[in-house]
Amino acid sequence: MKKIDSNISPRNLSVLSLSQWMFLTILLCLSLVANGMEDWRNPEVFRINKEPAKSFFYSVNDKNAQFIDAPWQQSNYQLLNGNWKFNWVDSPEKRPVDFYKNDFDDSKWGSFPVPANWEINGFGTPFYHSHACFDNSLEFLDKKVTYNPVGSYRKSFEIPVDWQEQAVFIHFGAVKSAFYIWVNGQKVGYSQDSKTDAAFDISSYVKTGKNTLALEVYRYSDGSYFECQDMWRLSGIERDVYLYSTPKTAIRDIHAYTTLSNDYQDGVLEFSAKIDNRALTKSGKLSVQVNVFKDGHKPIISKKLTLKALAPGKETEVSFRQVVSKPQLWSAELPNLYRLSVSLTQKGEPESQYIGRHIGFRSTELKNGNILVNGQPVLFKGVNRHEHDPVKGHVISRESMLEDVKLMKQFNINAVRMSHYPSDPYFYDLADKYGLYVMDEANLESHGLGASNQGGSYDPEKHIVTKPQWQAAYIDRISNMYQRSKNNASVVMRSLGNESGDGDNLEASFDWLKAQQPAPVVSEQAQLRRHTDAYGQMYAPIADIERYAAMQLDDRPVVLIEYEHAMGNSLGNFQEYWDAFEKYDALQGGFIWDWVDQTFAKTTEAGEFYWAYGGDLEPEGTPNSDSFCANGLVFADRKPYPYLYEVKKVQQNLGFSDLDLLAGTVKVTNKHFFKSLDGYRLHWSLLADGKVVKTGKSADLNTEPQQSQLVKVDLPKLNSTSEYFLNIEVTGVDPTGLLAKNHVVAQEQLHIANSYQSASAKSEHTLKVASNSEAFTFSGPAFSMSIDKSSGLISSIKNNEVEYLKSAAHPEFWRAPVYNDMESRNYAKTFPVWQFAGRNIQLVSLAIENTTANTAVVKAEYYLPDVESRFFNTWTIHANGQIDAEVWFYAAPHKKFSELPRIGTLFQLDSQFDQIEYYGRGPHENYVDRKSSAFVGLYKTDVEKMYVPYIRPSENGYRSDVRYVNFLNKKGQGIAFINQSKMGFGAQRYSTDDYDAAKKDQVERNLHPYELQKTDRIFVNIDYMQRGVGGTDSWGAPPLSNYILPWLDYRYSYSFKVL
Repeated sequence: MKKIDSNISPRNLSVLSLSQWMFLTILLCLSLVANGMEDWRNPEVFRINKEPAKSFFYSVNDKNAQFIDAPWQQSNYQLLNGNWKFNWVDSPEKRPVDFYKNDFDDSKWGSFPVPANWEINGFGTPFYHSHACFDNSLEFLDKKVTYNPVGSYRKSFEIPVDWQEQAVFIHFGAVKSAFYIWVNGQKVGYSQDSKTDAAFDISSYVKTGKNTLALEVYRYSDGSYFECQDMWRLSGIERDVYLYSTPKTAIRDIHAYTTLSNDYQDGVLEFSAKIDNRALTKSGKLSVQVNVFKDGHKPIISKKLTLKALAPGKETEVSFRQVVSKPQLWSAELPNLYRLSVSLTQKGEPESQYIGRHIGFRSTELKNGNILVNGQPVLFKGVNRHEHDPVKGHVISRESMLEDVKLMKQFNINAVRMSHYPSDPYFYDLADKYGLYVMDEANLESHGLGASNQGGSYDPEKHIVTKPQWQAAYIDRISNMYQRSKNNASVVMRSLGNESGDGDNLEASFDWLKAQQPAPVVSEQAQLRRHTDAYGQMYAPIADIERYAAMQLDDRPVVLIEYEHAMGNSLGNFQEYWDAFEKYDALQGGFIWDWVDQTFAKTTEAGEFYWAYGGDLEPEGTPNSDSFCANGLVFADRKPYPYLYEVKKVQQNLGFSDLDLLAGTVKVTNKHFFKSLDGYRLHWSLLADGKVVKTGKSADLNTEPQQSQLVKVDLPKLNSTSEYFLNIEVTGVDPTGLLAKNHVVAQEQLHIANSYQSASAKSEHTLKVASNSEAFTFSGPAFSMSIDKSSGLISSIKNNEVEYLKSAAHPEFWRAPVYNDMESRNYAKTFPVWQFAGRNIQLVSLAIENTTANTAVVKAEYYLPDVESRFFNTWTIHANGQIDAEVWFYAAPHKKFSELPRIGTLFQLDSQFDQIEYYGRGPHENYVDRKSSAFVGLYKTDVEKMYVPYIRPSENGYRSDVRYVNFLNKKGQGIAFINQSKMGFGAQRYSTDDYDAAKKDQVERNLHPYELQKTDRIFVNIDYMQRGVGGTDSWGAPPLSNYILPWLDYRYSYSFKVL
């Protein structure tokens, strides 16, 4: 028996004749018998009788339907989605082996929807893991398998009479992880690669009338070693299943490769079509008509290609190259598309075959140290996108895909990485239509077996990336990815997969892909070895990429395939990343991790809603990566997190600078590479101490790409006592793509003059001072304040005998940790010392040092035993109810403790004071390292609205650079906190004691927002500063040094006043 060459690559396979392809399939089957190994455990078997990978298109027999995006109403299509008969077992030994036979009785089987995942519909266990393979030791390949669920499907379908002279195919959009197919009791084939199409020619298996389809799907296969992605591990049929027919002699694939010439002015189309004859007789003479045109316009290309008659079982290819003078070019900024109409006619046949696609003229290349699109070194303002639905798992609707694209466009995202597998083809068409740069990615991640460049180690000899018997499977997945999207203008670069180790098989994959076309190929695992066109090191710190660019370490650019890990309350220092990207030519942006939370919408037995994450759906004890699946810029229902507004602001395509603001001159820079500012309008408003005092708009903008213009703003005369800001908004005059009329594309706030000045605390009223064994009490008209003599803390604040405090106000150094805190190097193990440091304060001395008729000065010294440090408060109390506080923290000189989570004072206010007015950054949550998008202004909110329900509860709802904040009841009574030199504040009804305080808490429980219990008070933090949230990564990187509170002495002041 002839041994199959395991090194046959899909590139070679794709050019085999039909008869050669059938012969190879027979050899594969014979090989299986010879070696006695199941296909689903044989790395050299990944496709049997499966159609070669090809570009995605619909083939129709109606010329008027060739550009539809859903052909289910066409006479040559049948959508098989719906309820199928279904049986599930937990191991192959238990599967019904004869289920595929026509006379098999499936009457006792239940029904199951297609597409749908098993595990979230009652069959098997869903579990989430960030990287582990189902088997990290390759034992699955040769040891007894006791657990490998198998789903058996049966479905009846009808073949119409007018299909009997046609070639009939069945198409599976995605099936995980491997499956066999039978039609009418006959085995048709086998497929792996769970995220690309599988098509089979079933012409010889079907008959007119009723037919029976049987599918045997395996949860695990040797292909699962390629699918260890950071995602929920689910199985089943995940995308559409449909039948379609074509003429026996038909176009099987088209390639419309476009590039540019003549200094990127002219378009080039290199077109080819593969045609084969699957009839038993010779075809008639053939002609292929190719037209390229815009709607309502004459074709810019019209080509008719004639062919001789094609013998049975033979295939041929037609091709041509044509230059188009100055077409409208495609880019993410200007997604100009042309219609490509392809038809095949056969002499003597009444029907023709029609194929319609949209193509764009654009070039993509590595040149002069950059990835160039149409000759320009564009910046990739990207996100990583998993396919996830909060109810249906990996079954994604077209409406959801469109919503994703719409949000990306609204929030200035111009690129998407298909992490970590090819997405549904419809998403690529949306990217073409509305303008997104796509990094397509092969369904290839072997993270659990070992990944490169991550600080750990693995044994290359034991990794499949170095094993020659796996190489064909690697290249097959690369081919599946490439062939399917090769006609999509949006795909400007490709990735060899995700964290999969590095070795010979990736090098071979790179070489195969570069042989197809010269477009950039990225392999993050290759680092700076030969087989990558960019340095893609995921989560490279800012200092590292700046060093790379400044020292010109290589002639390839940096494109971070993952960066800014948006895990919980995160995305700090995003502005600093983009400052670097825009400063250095060698830095071309990257892809945020990631777009959408991979959580599930669930309710408790009591009806409480929550987002389920790892550990919530699995049986107790199942290994999982807990809430690591919740790191999206949007919740699973696509509601934006607060930091998505930071993304929009930082990545906006307009820049603003104050050349001479006092004279009303603003410089506007167009950061686009292809799009002018025609169609945009600038609006402005002048704020004085947060209040809008004048508004206006400029003439419409007209700046060319990468150019600037000066805009005049008609400002009034400014006084010397108010703080002035100029707020700028740029909107679209007309609807554009998915963006509505007047959509805000860019915003900026420019400080003009002065700092905020609060009103004087002077009072003509008399301040009364009283003392008893328990407290000092200070009172003026309608207000009083008490300082407890045993603790030295403010124990009471009253106005008209209404008590404001529920407990004594004390120094506070603690925040409910964000996820990045839990993993931060050094800090994670040491910060818990601060949880009770403020509450465990001990009074050293307390004295009234100065009094006048209107004021009193009280000084207190404390000891903080938890950190062996000293703390001082000095209060100047005014008769009008204002208290000025000066605070000193003296860090112990003899010992070093952790960096501080925050430093400030915690006031526990009565719950009636839940209405908030403040002058500071807003309107959304912001932090010291994430505030570019939050402009200074006057805002009104309430305590409930301040709360951000992060999937795992943590610090949230903060506001920074605050001049003052008022907490009021419904009657307008309350308390104001003031700081002319700025402060931060947070307010919530939950005690931080109920949050996770350390990593062990996360390990021991899965906490959700609904489990927090509202208290009878409002916890108000008035801070000098809070630590930044960080964002470089979520497993060690701290916030940037400017955004931490190191172990130092601190001095600050603030005031508060009853209202």
